[in-house]
Amino acid sequence: MSLLLGSLALIGIVVLVILLGAGAIAMIARSRGRHGTSGSLSSAALEIQSLLEPEKKRVVETMRVASEAEDEDAINGKK
Repeated sequence: MSLLLGSLALIGIVVLVILLGAGAIAMIARSRGRHGTSGSLSSAALEIQSLLEPEKKRVVETMRVASEAEDEDAINGKK
């Protein structure tokens, strides 16, 4: 009888750990979707740096042109 209860308790603990892990992964994925990525953070930091250091402005402008070209390609590719 105690072997059966011990087995059920062990199975319950394993299921609980799996559910907690899945919940944590889901929360991380949802949080990342709301807050953006590290790439968007570095882009924002580069924008601020370009305001403080004029030589960085050329890098930001090049990135904007590349981004706009990708957007236009995506729009033209869908038509």
